[in-house]
Amino acid sequence: MPSKTPKFDAALDEILKDLKPHTRKCKQCAGDFEIFKEDIEFYHKLRVPPPSECPTCRMQKRMAMMANILRFYKKKCEAHPDEFPFAQIDEISPHKIFDTNYWWNPDAWDAKEFGRMYNPDQSFMEQLDSLLKDAPHMAIARYNKQMVNSDYTADSMYCKNVYISSTIGLCEDVHYGVWAVYAKDSMDLLRVNQIENCYDAVDSAHCYNSQYIQNCENCIDSYFLFDCHNCQECFGCVNLRNKKYCFFNEQLSREEYKKRLSEINIGSRKTRDEYRKKFQEFIKQRAIYKAITMKRAPNSIGDQLNGCKNCFQVFNAESVKFILTFYKNANVRWSQDIVGANDCMDLTIFGPGELCYNVIEGAQANKAIASYFVSQSIELEYCFECSDCKYCFGCSGLKKKQYYILNQPYSESEYWKKVDEIKTKMLREGTYGEFLRLENSFFYYNDTYAQMSVPLDENSARTLGAKWRVGEPIMHSDLEKINGDQLPDDIADVKDDILKKAIVCSETGRLFQITQWELNFYRKHGIPAPDKHYQVRLFERFQRKNPYRLWKYPCSNCGQEMHTSYDPAKKLKVYCEACYLKEVV
Repeated sequence: MPSKTPKFDAALDEILKDLKPHTRKCKQCAGDFEIFKEDIEFYHKLRVPPPSECPTCRMQKRMAMMANILRFYKKKCEAHPDEFPFAQIDEISPHKIFDTNYWWNPDAWDAKEFGRMYNPDQSFMEQLDSLLKDAPHMAIARYNKQMVNSDYTADSMYCKNVYISSTIGLCEDVHYGVWAVYAKDSMDLLRVNQIENCYDAVDSAHCYNSQYIQNCENCIDSYFLFDCHNCQECFGCVNLRNKKYCFFNEQLSREEYKKRLSEINIGSRKTRDEYRKKFQEFIKQRAIYKAITMKRAPNSIGDQLNGCKNCFQVFNAESVKFILTFYKNANVRWSQDIVGANDCMDLTIFGPGELCYNVIEGAQANKAIASYFVSQSIELEYCFECSDCKYCFGCSGLKKKQYYILNQPYSESEYWKKVDEIKTKMLREGTYGEFLRLENSFFYYNDTYAQMSVPLDENSARTLGAKWRVGEPIMHSDLEKINGDQLPDDIADVKDDILKKAIVCSETGRLFQITQWELNFYRKHGIPAPDKHYQVRLFERFQRKNPYRLWKYPCSNCGQEMHTSYDPAKKLKVYCEACYLKEVV
């Protein structure tokens, strides 16, 4: 079959023909990184040149295009200038917004209104940046898939009664959740699957009525658990399997356990904080850490892999049944937080999809390159917030379109001729395949997932060209205020009038409110009203997770070299899989 972009393919083949494994220096951080034989095979398959930046810097640029969902601003809607919906893009940003429901309305507007002709005398990336500032974006980016009473939920689908959450699906009655699937009646979540009536859960699945849990599966009616499976009515335990009535790993009778628990007022903030500190110290003293967590992941290297094959340097990859389809991951490299990706490289928060490269927030995408928030689409390159599209290059906000460049329509033959010209020029300039620069992000760096995973201070961020937010968005300023440290210690003493007040975060001074559902949840589960802003709590949960990175050092037990996502500087008791299974299972 003849090439649709013959000039580009000839130029790319010239770059790739003699390419061999080697070490490169990252043009952003100046660190060394490896180009492996398998990477080169992917460059041929995906039709991209080798990258000029290391995997971490490439990930950082993608994550800088993903807003930290627990921070909102009030910003003018361009369609209705007298309306100021909550938005992820700040009020002074040159990037414009529409109210999200209006943005998705196919009869309300058409993004081709913002189309412009490609200018060969100007950098394509500059022209794309101009388009991205003109074409309105969703106030809160989310999929148009059965979202019921979930207006403050980003990057999610099939949710009901979900509040200030992100990247979740098939959830109901959830507050402050991130990366959750099939969660119900739960709050303060980070990367969970099939949980109900849970609070403060991280990297856990199939759990019920449990609080402050991490790396747990099939646990019920428990508090303060780390790496526990199939446990019921346990408190302050680590590395347990198939246990019941354990208190800080001490086996008790049912009566002893109930008595011990009755003596603890878990609804008191002071008491809960004391036990949280005690539990954290207990983890340091007693926990055995499994070097990496992988299930059904043959020929793979990474962490938190479940149902993967031939994956390399991949983190948080799930095989999951979503609606009626079961998605697995295969042949993926250098990626994070994926579901159902195949033959892909450099992905973040993605899936399902195949043959994609350098994409963040893609769903049901095929052959997408250097794009953000593309769904149900085929062969999109440098596209942003496009849905149900085919063969588009450098577009924003399109729906059900094909053969568009910079939001301008072309005939099929004109499209491929122009794309060949643009890609060849970008390849010559060394920009093809690269994601947007940090300075082109819609968001402040410290409002994005990049700050969670590659944290920077203001000076470092600005040196890289990123924008930096100074101060906090002002919310709830018209309400009576109460300092977090002045809240009643016990949830039993919290009155309904708290709903009419703005709480001043005890750590940051930022204002926040609690909702009626939230207050009911605290009372039902004996949880003290929070004195910290929900974004502070989210950051604390992120701190409990491991980074998207692997080290190699000896097993703490047998001395065998192993890959692990635990930082050696923490001096933890990290075991290889064989030693871990002997000790824990």
